[in-house]
Amino acid sequence: MRGFAGAVIGDSRASRVGGHALTEPTDDDLACSRSSDSLAAELGALRGEQVVNLACSGASIVSGLRGPQLQGGRQIPPQLGRLKQVQGLNYVVVMVGPNDLNWTDLLRYCYGVQNCQDRLTQGEFEYRLAAFDRDYGELLQDLNDLPDRPQIIVVNSYDVFSPGATCEQAQGDQGGSATPVQRISDGNIALLESRNAELNAVLTAGAEKYTFTVASPRLSPLCVSAADGLGADLQGLTDSQPFHPTGLGALRIAAAVNAVVKPTD
Repeated sequence: MRGFAGAVIGDSRASRVGGHALTEPTDDDLACSRSSDSLAAELGALRGEQVVNLACSGASIVSGLRGPQLQGGRQIPPQLGRLKQVQGLNYVVVMVGPNDLNWTDLLRYCYGVQNCQDRLTQGEFEYRLAAFDRDYGELLQDLNDLPDRPQIIVVNSYDVFSPGATCEQAQGDQGGSATPVQRISDGNIALLESRNAELNAVLTAGAEKYTFTVASPRLSPLCVSAADGLGADLQGLTDSQPFHPTGLGALRIAAAVNAVVKPTD
């Protein structure tokens, strides 16, 4: 497969679950919730070149990137295997982490209790982060061995909330009810920020070990208005895919990646 300057591998944040539909999607595109305003599409538009989207909703390193993934009733081939079929790439963008750490379950739990920093969840997080560190190291070695030696760009994870969040998006609900349960506490928000920082430390350290590039997009958390007033960067609780980037959020991620892409000779 030729004709692409770049490629994107990763999870639902990169595939842009909840985004605008593709004009002529393949069965794998549909199963993976790949959108026409995905990170790959937005990056390609910014740069005026073709970027292939191999990201898939629900993907982790083991199940999705390095191994096959059962998603949407289909067996999706490993993204790394598909990546090796694309010749002449200048860069590869990698967006992973939250699925490996069961981040969605942690978010839901932190909505439901006043203090989600207990020994059970702390131990589970430490175990999963250690496993992710190992799997991530193997993925980086695979990327380092790509024959065309493309630039590898690892995208850091974003925070969903900042302390002091009081808008309706900071309220939990009961089984989809509009009745708020409680505001997610500042202590729980601080915990989520701390654990996201730990994830980013692993992502950055691994990238630096291989002299890969790191992109750190600055998305406005829920309950915080972007300085430019263009709109929300993240989908809220009433949207189809809470905590995932909006179309604007995907564009901001693409802009952060574009800023670190090295010029070709």
